Amino acid sequence: MKSSNKILVLGLLASFAGCSEYSGGAYVVPEVTFVPAETTGAAAESVGDVADEPIEVASPGTFTGKVVLVGGGAGLPPLIAMGADVKDKEVCAAVDVPDERLVVGNGNGVANVFIYLPKAPKNFKSLEPPADPFLFDQKNCRFLPHCVVIPTGQTVKVLSDDSVAHNTHTYPNKNQGVNSGVAPGDREGKLEFVYRKSEAQPLSVKCDYHTWMTAYHLPLDHPFAAVTDADGGFTIADLPAGKHTFTVWHEAVDGNFVERKLVVDIQPGGETDMQIELSADKLKL
Repeated sequence: MKSSNKILVLGLLASFAGCSEYSGGAYVVPEVTFVPAETTGAAAESVGDVADEPIEVASPGTFTGKVVLVGGGAGLPPLIAMGADVKDKEVCAAVDVPDERLVVGNGNGVANVFIYLPKAPKNFKSLEPPADPFLFDQKNCRFLPHCVVIPTGQTVKVLSDDSVAHNTHTYPNKNQGVNSGVAPGDREGKLEFVYRKSEAQPLSVKCDYHTWMTAYHLPLDHPFAAVTDADGGFTIADLPAGKHTFTVWHEAVDGNFVERKLVVDIQPGGETDMQIELSADKLKL
């Protein structure tokens, strides 16, 4: 051992002995590893070196399925029959207006069911809202679409294909409400607004001039949501692999929640398929 190394070790021992003297406790002599001064190059670099390991990130998966009505029959008769004596009947009763509170398709699939994550997954980076506006329309005194998920920050333009006046009245919990008239035949969308915050559940949109008109908007700051199609089908893509808790919501269910906490284990790189049952005895029509 070279003299400089001897001095270093003696100094270390003396310092620990000093700590013991003043503290009155036991001490442990540390283990010392010497690297000879002549060690250079790759050998020196290898001391304490840990090779980088590639970090594997699981591929995202897709949640697909169908919401099915069990213990019940078909949907409802028209909300307004053609020729009915209602306000502005020349427009509002020109055709049958469906009762969209319960729409049942092939295989008892239920339309207009919201399936969504109440919050974005951990570490999810918010997406930029679409540059193009969302077009919310009206025809024969009916809102189109009846149910929709709208990204926060996206402009909503309200159109009308009717020759009578309407108004759009929203009922949010977290966003600023809208209550404004819509001129007959407005195809430009002079009324526009933006949902700035996510809502915990869909909010209703009504027309105060034609009180049967109702739609539902769900503003969210992430894309992990869907509304079931005419036959009850849905697809939610690009979900991080792992367990997620979804909310399942429908306007005709007593209390609105088909499932408050539906836990789904999303498989990486593939589809996780599920049939969700809506019991007819939960309906309040």
